[in-house]
Amino acid sequence: MCACMKLLLILMSVMTWTVETNTQVSGEGIWPYDIEVGYTCTYQKGTVRANDVATLSLGNLGGITVETIRVYLRSNKTGGAGTFSVKGNGQVIATKSGSLAEWTGSYDNENFRPVDLIATSVPNIDELDIELTGTANSLYIQKYEIVYSMASPRTVTLMRGDAVYATMSEPSGMQGVLLPSVPDSAQWKFKGWSKTHFWTVYEAPELLPAGRKYYPDEDCTLWAVFMYDDSPEKVYATELKSGIYMYVYREQHLALTGVPYEDGTMARAPIDNGDVRQHYQVDFAEDKAYITHVASGTPIGYSGTKMAAVASAWSVYHEGESTLFYTTIKNKNYVLWLSIYDSELSSLHAGLMSADPMSSPMALQIVAEPSEPSYTCHPELPQGLEETNEGTNETTAERVLMQIGNYELYLLNGRKELRIRK
Repeated sequence: MCACMKLLLILMSVMTWTVETNTQVSGEGIWPYDIEVGYTCTYQKGTVRANDVATLSLGNLGGITVETIRVYLRSNKTGGAGTFSVKGNGQVIATKSGSLAEWTGSYDNENFRPVDLIATSVPNIDELDIELTGTANSLYIQKYEIVYSMASPRTVTLMRGDAVYATMSEPSGMQGVLLPSVPDSAQWKFKGWSKTHFWTVYEAPELLPAGRKYYPDEDCTLWAVFMYDDSPEKVYATELKSGIYMYVYREQHLALTGVPYEDGTMARAPIDNGDVRQHYQVDFAEDKAYITHVASGTPIGYSGTKMAAVASAWSVYHEGESTLFYTTIKNKNYVLWLSIYDSELSSLHAGLMSADPMSSPMALQIVAEPSEPSYTCHPELPQGLEETNEGTNETTAERVLMQIGNYELYLLNGRKELRIRK
């Protein structure tokens, strides 16, 4: 065998789809990594009588070149005919009408015989539909065999703002590239990669995550996307005054969450300033505190040694940034704690725990006003500014649109231009 023939065989791949039921096929061989497979038959399994239809649909093929489509059929003893229609990317690329006898030389109700559907290779196929409509009783489909070659390797150009960050090529077709992370900037935090380029948007865009493989359908460009990091600093109450707080366990980064359960426990969750379930109105009166869940208006209190949705006067231990709520029942102190182990359920919850109040990691975290997140492909610009082309006009005068810190945004000849102030 000549070297070119050996190379051709190496480059060719085969996938076989065997009919199992009238809605399912099983696959063998090699196929694109995220292929979508669907099969339907209006009668039983692969049986196609007159006017019955069987369809195999393949999607996400990644631009393969289809070399051969072969369907294995048998018929009745003296009959069985139909029409094949093959579509690639929604367009008809082949048809074949007739009977099994016309296709293979004779009818056969015992052996499945191969019938080829295309006469020449068809490139750049992402979707493939093979439909058989019966015209005379009956044809029986055993399996579909598709011989194809992989798409050529693709190149992905990665952009960070206006600069090329990296250029990556697949080692071979449909092997994908591993998307890297990009370092954060002072104001912007890297979130992932976008297929589309934009300046500033305020809705989270669809992103490709770093650390995973991306399988391009063609040579393309991806843009690094950053989110403006304006998360509020954690500020703990050092002076007790009524207001809206989160009751937090600083060391474990947990916050009291929601309202009391019927079993006398409460939930805790990772601290999230924007989660209204963690927001509580705390009203101080002399040496007591009253706690109310803001979102539901539910009082947070206790009944015996269990948490309860009742208005209760909590005793307060406070020192520096440490604030701890507790109560005394039958001369015994119980603190409102966020990490209590339930041996029966093998779980942790928030609730009352027998302990004396003292300086602890418990605190009241001040709820900060959340900022509107923004996203950009241009972290080199200050947050909230965008540069756009709005056409050119030679007679348009230069003027300053706005000033932000050390930056000025100019309009010159229909183009917005960002400059550093001198």
